[in-house]
Amino acid sequence: MLKFLTHRVLLMIPTLIGVSIIVFLMLQIVPGDPVDSIVPVDASKEVRAQITEQLGLNHPLYIQYVDWLMRSLHGDFGQSIVRQLSVNALLFPALLNTLILALGAGIFAFVISLVIGVYSAYKPKSWLASIGNLIGLTGISIPNFWAALILIGIFSVLFGWLPPIGMKSSVNGGSFADVFYHIIMPAVAAGMTTLGVMTRMVRSAVFDLLHQDFVQTLQAKGLKPFRILLHVLKNATPNLLTVAGLQLGYLIGGSVLVETVFAWPGIGQLIYQSVSQRDYPIIQAGVLIVSVIFILLNLIVDLLHSIIDPRVRGS
Repeated sequence: MLKFLTHRVLLMIPTLIGVSIIVFLMLQIVPGDPVDSIVPVDASKEVRAQITEQLGLNHPLYIQYVDWLMRSLHGDFGQSIVRQLSVNALLFPALLNTLILALGAGIFAFVISLVIGVYSAYKPKSWLASIGNLIGLTGISIPNFWAALILIGIFSVLFGWLPPIGMKSSVNGGSFADVFYHIIMPAVAAGMTTLGVMTRMVRSAVFDLLHQDFVQTLQAKGLKPFRILLHVLKNATPNLLTVAGLQLGYLIGGSVLVETVFAWPGIGQLIYQSVSQRDYPIIQAGVLIVSVIFILLNLIVDLLHSIIDPRVRGS
């Protein structure tokens, strides 16, 4: 196990370096100058040159990259150009809010997809299986921001059951019930695509395994259906775990539009606002953090995969 873990960690290093290079260079080709967000339009060349020097933008590109990378490795992402606050003070509270949203969306998507997928595999011709197929197809087809607008129109505007925006109310904000009340629609909207993907994956994996010889052997031995289902799920777990890990990474990094529509104070909304303001330090730090989390999730999935199936360790 230690050898397997060491090998996977070593593979992460060049990946992380490549991600950092892409994140840094990505903003260098974007039109516009971050200095324009700070100084007035009629500012003199001397003032602009002074600000440029303070931000280190007058140095060669490779020096800017090395300096940014070294500071990032020490957990120092600099200062917001527009807000004039520490990037860490802005980024990590937003990241926590995004993780809360991703957790809610993940629970919604994974639990429902497991129930619908298993039932559809056992009874593929039932009307409930048809509804499950429709849910899976709908989840994949409808963009999450469109689903967000539909949910707001129905449950907030039409019926007035759920709050349309924000993470907490101003009255009793911060309580578990209040956050839960606000997270329902964003979690459903963000988890729709994951629900569609996971429903189809669970149904396909369980359906294939139900027709394997070992299932017929277990049935011939008189094993109860629930025990057979546990064996089937155990064999399906490695493949489902891989897809679930990728989908969880998508929920963390791919909910920008959902957070924007619902005014959810997460890292996606923060990056979206920073793009329009050309606040490069926040954009770089946000994209880098999300990328690192995605890579770490893949490492965790590989470790869990190796625990469930020891044959993976030799691959």
